[in-house]
Amino acid sequence: MPIIIDSHAHVVKEYFAEDQHEVIARAFDSGVVQMVNPGVVMDDVDELLDLAKQYDQLYIALGLHPHEAKHWNDEMDSKLRTLARTEKVVAIGECGLDFFYENSDREAQKAALTAQIRIALALDKPIIIHCRDAWDEALSLLEQEGGGKLRGVFHCFTGGPDILPRIAELGFYISFSGIVTFPSAKLIQAAARIAPSDRILVETDCPFLAPQKMRGKRNEPSYVWHVAEKLAELRAVTVEEICQACCANTRLLFGLPVVDAKTLPAG
Repeated sequence: MPIIIDSHAHVVKEYFAEDQHEVIARAFDSGVVQMVNPGVVMDDVDELLDLAKQYDQLYIALGLHPHEAKHWNDEMDSKLRTLARTEKVVAIGECGLDFFYENSDREAQKAALTAQIRIALALDKPIIIHCRDAWDEALSLLEQEGGGKLRGVFHCFTGGPDILPRIAELGFYISFSGIVTFPSAKLIQAAARIAPSDRILVETDCPFLAPQKMRGKRNEPSYVWHVAEKLAELRAVTVEEICQACCANTRLLFGLPVVDAKTLPAG
């Protein structure tokens, strides 16, 4: 049985209040051997840390989402610098720029992202980037602030093939979500066909963006298989090959140990 890693899943009580542990167990039972659970606000840190203690194969990231960037301040900066040193915190994020919704103004978003880039560099951790309708601005900030030393991933990739060369220059990874399974996602699918095999990850971004076969349902980590299957179809390779590549890439980026399905707790 192949195994896979969900590189980005929000399995928190806000979305899974009634069945959080059942959802995690279903993921393990399906062959998801590890998952990364990123924060979006600093208020959920305690729950994330507690989940990481409960499950050996669940890892977390800490950061502030661009929607919340207007709340960034020096106290939050100091708190993130301290808590991100905690065991099993494998990345900073998710953070980034979202010029589609603009729930925080653009300058506030840029300031919060710049601060979190600097924290990632100071702590030598990868960064998880949310980018929507802000490719040039996000890439420019990462180039300028990263100085060639920053590593990370564009999660829930929504760009086309034209973005790939600049991402390659950064040395960043791209993570495909359920969006790649949507019939309308032609540009994302075109990028998925040609993205370097040593730079691709898969994710659910649950509870959002359920894959096409599950549209209308709440997304969950076990559905990551639908993303892997679509990537295999687009790239004309086997699902096993996609799993091997994505697992290796995710572990390299986040520093995760090698595990297999035999090590997972019984569901």
